Amino acid sequence: MNTPPTTGDSRLNAARRERDLELATGEQIADVLVVGLGVTGAGVALDAVSRGLSVVAVDAHDLAFGTSRWSSKLAHGGLLYLASLQLGIAHESAVERGILMTRTAPHLTRPIPWLIPLTRSTSHTAAFLDLAAFAAGDLLRRAAHTPSSLLPPPRRISRTAALAIAPGLKQDGLRGAVLGWDCQLEDDARLVVRGGPHGRRPRCADPHSHPRASGVRRRRTGARRAHR
Repeated sequence: MNTPPTTGDSRLNAARRERDLELATGEQIADVLVVGLGVTGAGVALDAVSRGLSVVAVDAHDLAFGTSRWSSKLAHGGLLYLASLQLGIAHESAVERGILMTRTAPHLTRPIPWLIPLTRSTSHTAAFLDLAAFAAGDLLRRAAHTPSSLLPPPRRISRTAALAIAPGLKQDGLRGAVLGWDCQLEDDARLVVRGGPHGRRPRCADPHSHPRASGVRRRRTGARRAHR
């Protein structure tokens, strides 16, 4: 493996970009080529760099250009998968959510309350089932060892407490609410940038935005730059 040389210059400018692109498309041999720098590509690049591999990472547009920039910004803990009895994926989602909130990006995540209003027309059975669904999600939180200080257990709350959390609720007939918690991303694009292999020199070239990968040849890669 040939490691890209470093210059000690950390300035981000046109000259630095040209130099990095020449390294990435020249005779230097990288262990891994990552095409596409959404959250998956950035995560793959980071994982490879963390394992000591040299990486060239490119995207025809920009980091988090597509789906990773226009997500729901919800890092849910698997409750959606429980409904279809996909227990393995549900547990994995809860574990990944806990890692995001406690280790990977605590500065980019925050708890978000979920309210299900209880009105005069809401039966006791329906209220019980709503609370049971949130309780099942809380079991996933416990199994993932996410602290309750981050995501409190679900509970029924009064009408006054519900209005304090969601003042826009229709007040006529409101008896209270069922309160649960999940995780929201502050900025999904920042999460992608945070997960990329930035600053990992000399083992990895910086991510390159706007070069377009045109093909892969055996034992070496070929790429051409997009028009800018």
